[in-house]
Amino acid sequence: MLHTISYVSTSKELSDFQINELLYTTKLKNEDLGITGILMYSDYNFFQIIEGEKKVIQYLYQKIKRDIRHFNIIKILDRSINIPSFTSFQSTYTIINREKDYPDLQQFLEVGKVYNPKNFQNISYLVNKFMKLA
Repeated sequence: MLHTISYVSTSKELSDFQINELLYTTKLKNEDLGITGILMYSDYNFFQIIEGEKKVIQYLYQKIKRDIRHFNIIKILDRSINIPSFTSFQSTYTIINREKDYPDLQQFLEVGKVYNPKNFQNISYLVNKFMKLA
C-alpha cells in the first residue's frame, strides 16, 4: 500500500554546506528506499512531501521527528495514495521560480486539488511560500 506524508518544520541555524549535505544525503537515502517526493528549504524552514510504501514512510517520518536539526514539525498530510505523484526524490536549496519547473510537484498539487481540497489549500499555500517569485 502506498502512502504520503507532508510536513513543514523550522530548522536550527545550518550553514550552506550543512544544508546542501543534508539535501544530497536525503536524496540518496530516499532513492535507495524507493521513496519519491520533494524536500525544499528556505529561510530556516523545511517543506517535505514523501511517498512510498506505508511502513517505510511511517518509519521515516518517525525518524524525521527525532532529527535534532529541526523542530516545530507540523504534519500537513498523512494518507494512502493509489499512484505516486513524484517520479523520483527531488531536493533543492535553489530558488524554485515556478511550479511549472517541477512537473511532479504540479501533478501532486493537481491530484490534491481534486481529491483533497482542504489539504490542497494548505499545501499550495506552503509551496508558494517556498517559491520565490521571479
